[in-house]
Amino acid sequence: MKPFHKQNYYELLDISSDASPLEIRRAYKNAFELYNDESIVSYSFFTAEERKEIILHIEQAYLTLINPESRTEYNNKLIESGQLDEGKQNSYKAKDPITIYDFRKTHSNVSGTLKRLQDFKHLVSQNPSIQEILTQNALTGLDLKKIRTELGVSLEKIAEGTNIRISILQAIEDENFDLFPPMVYLKGFLKAYSRFLHIDEYIIVNGYIKHIGERT
Repeated sequence: MKPFHKQNYYELLDISSDASPLEIRRAYKNAFELYNDESIVSYSFFTAEERKEIILHIEQAYLTLINPESRTEYNNKLIESGQLDEGKQNSYKAKDPITIYDFRKTHSNVSGTLKRLQDFKHLVSQNPSIQEILTQNALTGLDLKKIRTELGVSLEKIAEGTNIRISILQAIEDENFDLFPPMVYLKGFLKAYSRFLHIDEYIIVNGYIKHIGERT
């Protein structure tokens, strides 16, 4: 098997180049669960830093392939390099246009939610990197991403828990201003993001808004 950093996105997620969006989502979830800090399977084979790096590659693969436009662009690069048969370029079904919210019905149980709350509170209080970030006056998208990855939470998981489209969550972390929703929505999304991670929403919202105000 190729080293993960030399694998293309399809190889990384272990899917075919004509995989459907549903297959991509399933592969991403399986890969994330395999390499996160709680995984017994990968714990003895990779260091914490190596697992974080792998997860970042997995997330980038997912975010590229789940979006029809970025997937087509990526496929063209693979075709040019001889890694993909041109005949499979458009063999998957593209997704319909989407809104900034995802109103799929979600299910949760009280005991699971309570355990996650307790676990997150403990992780946040005991993690020096997160505590250092939360003391800053301004917070960048990279800061938010670091907090999330330190807690071992994927963007897909936040999207499922908040009903916010994953492309919007990615735009917030990447500070992609062209894709930003109106400010009233942005503040709401930041509150939902911080509540899901059980981080003080006042710190997250005010810190992030202060940062983008300095950028614009």
